[in-house]
Amino acid sequence: MKKQLLTLGLLGILTNFSALAHAQDFVQKKITNENGGISLVVFKENSGLNNEKANNLFKDILKLKPNEELRLVKTELDSSSKMSDEKYQLYTNNIKVEGGVYYLHYKNGKLISMNGEIFQDKNSVLRPEISAVTAFSSAVKSVGAQKYMWEDADYIAENDYRKPTGELVYIPVSQGNGKYSLILAYKFDIYAAQPLSRANIYVDATTGRIAATDLILKHAKIKETSSNLNLTLQPEENSTAVFPTRVAGTASTRYSGNQNIETTLSNSNKYILHDTTRGNGVRTYNLNKSQTLSTRVDFEDDDNNWTKAEFDNVAFDDAALDAHWGVEKTYDYFKNTFNRDSYDGLGTLLKSYVHYGNQYENAGWTGSEMVYGDGKNNFKPLTAFDVTAHELGHGVCSSSANLIYSRESGALNEALSDIWAAAVEYTYAPEKETWLIGEDITKIAPGYLRSMSNPKSGLSPQPDTYRGINWYPATVEEGCASPNSNTNDNCGVHYNSGVINFWFYILSVGKTGTNDFGRNYNVTGIGIEKAAKIVYRLETAYLTANSDFKTARNFGVQAAIDLFGADSPEAIATQDAFYAVGIGPKYLSTPDTTPPTTPTNLAASNTTGNQTLLTWNASTDENEIENYIIFKNGVQLATVPATKLSYIASGLSANTTYNFYIKAEDPYANSSEQSNTVSVTTLNVPNYCAANSNSTTDERIKRVQFGNIDNTTSGTAGYEDFSYLSTDVVKNTTYDITITPEWKGTQFNEGYGVFVDWNNDGDFEDADEIVFTKAPSKTTPVVGSIKVPETYTYTGPVRMRVILKFNSIPSACGTINYGQIEDYTLNVMNSTLAVANTDATKTSVYPNPVRDIISIQSKVNSEFSYKMFNTVGQVVLTGNSAGKKINVSKLTVGNYIIELTDKDGKVTTTKIIKQ
Repeated sequence: MKKQLLTLGLLGILTNFSALAHAQDFVQKKITNENGGISLVVFKENSGLNNEKANNLFKDILKLKPNEELRLVKTELDSSSKMSDEKYQLYTNNIKVEGGVYYLHYKNGKLISMNGEIFQDKNSVLRPEISAVTAFSSAVKSVGAQKYMWEDADYIAENDYRKPTGELVYIPVSQGNGKYSLILAYKFDIYAAQPLSRANIYVDATTGRIAATDLILKHAKIKETSSNLNLTLQPEENSTAVFPTRVAGTASTRYSGNQNIETTLSNSNKYILHDTTRGNGVRTYNLNKSQTLSTRVDFEDDDNNWTKAEFDNVAFDDAALDAHWGVEKTYDYFKNTFNRDSYDGLGTLLKSYVHYGNQYENAGWTGSEMVYGDGKNNFKPLTAFDVTAHELGHGVCSSSANLIYSRESGALNEALSDIWAAAVEYTYAPEKETWLIGEDITKIAPGYLRSMSNPKSGLSPQPDTYRGINWYPATVEEGCASPNSNTNDNCGVHYNSGVINFWFYILSVGKTGTNDFGRNYNVTGIGIEKAAKIVYRLETAYLTANSDFKTARNFGVQAAIDLFGADSPEAIATQDAFYAVGIGPKYLSTPDTTPPTTPTNLAASNTTGNQTLLTWNASTDENEIENYIIFKNGVQLATVPATKLSYIASGLSANTTYNFYIKAEDPYANSSEQSNTVSVTTLNVPNYCAANSNSTTDERIKRVQFGNIDNTTSGTAGYEDFSYLSTDVVKNTTYDITITPEWKGTQFNEGYGVFVDWNNDGDFEDADEIVFTKAPSKTTPVVGSIKVPETYTYTGPVRMRVILKFNSIPSACGTINYGQIEDYTLNVMNSTLAVANTDATKTSVYPNPVRDIISIQSKVNSEFSYKMFNTVGQVVLTGNSAGKKINVSKLTVGNYIIELTDKDGKVTTTKIIKQ
């Protein structure tokens, strides 16, 4: 077995590959992401593929549908590495899909790899229902600014920014567990002048509601500050004005000592901080504590010797010299190291505004300029070298990877800026503390903002291990339902960046240690120069808008291979540094060829007409388990991570027998023998129409109470199948139903619909099958009544569907944009049968799998005593149920047996799965 660096995926088997006889022969590695999309494909050296044949790859490898197309956006050539990269943008129904980007990578003209992320949704809306004008009004209302940039005619005349008209796009919205749905939305770049803010705002083209916001203006996460700068932008003077003389000056900076700077001799025979030697210029202005850019003036000097005696004054004017020199050297770093002309590669003018506001304790990148406050209690003037490099780093990201500024992609965005701060400082000011951020400006303990070498220290302690100590919830499953810059740091963008910071530190200097999960690592550093080259290629040629830490790991290792070769010290160190921070497996000099142990006790339960719950006992491996592969009738069905020991196989046909088995896989693509096979026959019930929601981020169903059904969930899927939960109902009898909504922030008006298929014919279209509706409101909980009709002859299990929908009463079938759908089962009995004729002692537990609380479903009106056993028979939990509820939140993930004893001593034993 060959040595492996990238070992998360399986070798691809491709079919229908036009003009290529056996496409699978060309694929060396294929890596898929959590939602099953193909994230990275590496081709064999002898593939002979070039861009002439590569157009077929998208169709055959990515399985693009007829209405999907990847269009070439740009091609970039790196002559030093002989690499060229083609960037493609995904369009669905001829509409751009935000973040849907794919790259093709060539070396010496031969295709060596492809990577990216595409989002596919067969239920995507085809046409808008509101106009762009209406959507624009919603976007502007959501910002609520006093003034906008498009209101200044002079500014419009001299800048590229215009009043946005709205671009119709699809945006991928997370539904949890790696699944996405596409929402049709209008995209607006809303640049507010007072107070200052800038963001891409996406307005749902169906409802007019704000679907997402992606911040363009970025600033440091500093305590006791507002997320917006109260700044009024006014038109610039012509940046192309010609001044008589450009000269080199000397400056006594506040934080970096004496430095050489480029200035201009103005028409008034004063030297000003205007460098015309770098791209289209570097310009540094004085705001004199104003919050309005129109009041800015130039810093001036008579002899171009900007001394401490002149500028180290009560106004901190020497801080401007740091900003000017810092931006110049950051420009030099990217130009000299990567041949990148300004942050965007287009030579764009770099503007800095110093002395913003009165004692303002922050600094920011607005998307086109930098603004620096003078600080007060916590900070000195915020123009230190690493701060300027950090802010320009955001510009580099916005014009390359364009990482969305929330969740893990936002933390990557922040980490990349810190990495560039360290690299620039190391190159031009090696005497400084390379691995500290903000050490020159921080007044309070510990004397710096962040430490890349020790992220757990710093003003706000960060994690140094992926999902380890100090990890901030970043996903819906972790508890961050909706990113917000004011309440949750956009799901941890300034906190979780510490993991990638620490990775870069370890990759650069090397380290031996143990991470938060007890994994020992020993990494030989490759130096900051080589590490920075890997990061630059990762950022500019691999990362896409929604990239997370795991894809960054895979792409980072591949970037190292591109530059230095497979199994090179640099590629090995890159992989091992990621392993050190808890992302991916370590490199093995002697390949791991030992498969994991075989999973045992595969079992099926909670089988309905279209799904069954599979559970099993964990496997072991000499390294670790990467995932479990589920097979249905001998064909691979799905892959789940090692932390999950269950899987709901859905989409099955009623009254049909299926055979399931599973295999365990380690990080080096070794698979175990197959487990025992379980045969499952689904119930003879109809297949119901599909119903789903594109987004449960802001609102969903928290609890449904009906008869013996009392289901409290934290599920985030648009559709939840709880048809294994049931209650008995009697004809000609009325029952109460209670539905409790859950909002993750703003409370919206919600409409409700409950549907029951009384005649069990597979639809909800017959008389009396719309059993309850409620007009949109913010009421919580919603209470109603449902009468079981006696007009139908059918008795037995029937489907009940409960729907919460934003701002309107739902129909039983189809896709809604916001809300949630849940299915349950009612056991219908004739009115001549009394409740006493049923099994009054039947006891069950739900939900299963469970995260926190187990509910007991039973006709016994008393508490239960319980014992819980682990898989080796040890008692891990005992007690008495409180209101038929048992808290299992403190149990570790795995399989357990629960033994329930009622007041009469009757014992019920059930297997449960703790997630």
